[in-house]
Amino acid sequence: MIPLPYILGAFVAVFVLGCLNGYAIRDGAAKSAAAKAYKAAEGQRQVMQGQIDVISAKYEATKEAANRKAVERTNTVREYYSQGPTVDANCALPNPMFSLLVNSVRDANAAASGELSPELSTPAAASNPGH
Repeated sequence: MIPLPYILGAFVAVFVLGCLNGYAIRDGAAKSAAAKAYKAAEGQRQVMQGQIDVISAKYEATKEAANRKAVERTNTVREYYSQGPTVDANCALPNPMFSLLVNSVRDANAAASGELSPELSTPAAASNPGH
């Protein structure tokens, strides 16, 4: 007959191997669940990155348009003041110059509030209080 310590040792060994196998199965299931969660999160990240790319492209286009407008306005101011008529200090600005200043103030206020600037209006659109 087989001695009792060998039988108990075999039962303990089978029990320990069974526990280790159970932990291995749980570990595999956990790794599988983590991989699925990672793939789902990666898909969401790609969708969000696509949305960020669209918003970034719109921002860059708006920024470029604002930069072009600022350069145009700067050149227009230089042109008006280098080629404009000389007037007395008591006289008001000519309508094109006054309109340019009014539009600059309006655009600066719009930029400070976070809104897009309206397009540059025609010189006749602004009313010059001096004329």
